[in-house]
Amino acid sequence: MFIYLFVAIFSLMKILKTLFIISSFILSTYAHAEFDKFNSYQWNPQSKTPWYEWWYYKIVLPETKDSFFFVYGIVNPWDHAKSMGGTRSYVGMGDFGVKNQVENLFPLNNFHAAYSQTLIDIAGLSATDQNIKGELTDTDGQSVSWDISVKKEWAFNAMGWAIDKNITNIKWYPAQASARCSGTVINKGKLYQFSNAPCYQDRNWGHSFPLWWTWIVSNHFKNNPDTVLVTGGGRPKYYDTNFPFEGATVGLKHKGVVYHFRPNDLDNVKVDIKFGKWEVVANNSSHKVEISAFAPKEKFMDLQFRTPTGEIFHDYEALIGEVTVKLYKREFFRWKLIETLYSDVAGIEYGEPSSEKNRAKAIDKFFKSEKHLQ
Repeated sequence: MFIYLFVAIFSLMKILKTLFIISSFILSTYAHAEFDKFNSYQWNPQSKTPWYEWWYYKIVLPETKDSFFFVYGIVNPWDHAKSMGGTRSYVGMGDFGVKNQVENLFPLNNFHAAYSQTLIDIAGLSATDQNIKGELTDTDGQSVSWDISVKKEWAFNAMGWAIDKNITNIKWYPAQASARCSGTVINKGKLYQFSNAPCYQDRNWGHSFPLWWTWIVSNHFKNNPDTVLVTGGGRPKYYDTNFPFEGATVGLKHKGVVYHFRPNDLDNVKVDIKFGKWEVVANNSSHKVEISAFAPKEKFMDLQFRTPTGEIFHDYEALIGEVTVKLYKREFFRWKLIETLYSDVAGIEYGEPSSEKNRAKAIDKFFKSEKHLQ
């Protein structure tokens, strides 16, 4: 009797052990699948070369047309002696409705970021892939604060197979090309509260800045709430040479289907910018997109980034722009229009270096120029 009971208990223990091993494997696999390695810290701590890295978030409130950006960054994390002009640890935010930007600088040793998850902490101001929180002081001594939860919907690998090949001097990764945000922002004494607002988060890192970059994004299209557009690129350096190759990538998620157009996949992408109007045409073997984006000058702010060596890189950005996307499908020897999409809360930008420190003058100069790219 006791022998049979012992055998039964032993057999049950073996079954439970097997189930435990299987469940542990499943859970570890799930956790690994959830971890986005390109949304974590990328700097090699053994390196003493110029370096920058930041995490950028944007939120738009379609009902009121309020919009905000937040950025957590580090430049030359090894340079505690500040031997290079751009060395800094910083947190910044911008409110496009009232046209103000706030950036606070911190000692390098206040910056902490994880390699195994999306986790950034700068003097207690934090950013993850699920929450951003912070409080800054503007030039008038007023406080601006935010506490926002982030729910990821879709990541887009804009650079494709080239993302981890160290081919270019800058990497761009829309880790949350589409997300939903809920929380609060307090700026200039005004409280903004929102729930399930369309938002976005991406990454940049590298050794030096490109000659230019451009960007068009939206995840709030009229009558197409699940559609997402991500367009971005520029003219980077390739293996630190001046090889004159320009490139922009287009990612479009529509009705559950992802359409991607990447120069490194030998797809054709052309970009033209004239007086604040962006025109992009891209095609691969089966589909084509035509993108037209516009925002008036008064919608733009000049976000100024510091290169590792200290130069100013002007990023002319609007978050309440208009974009129309036409999607075509190849039918024999012609393109058939299959969808026309429209958003009035698109993010639009163009960036380039300039010695002009005055933001208003820099934007005026940009709107008098034309950029025929690629």
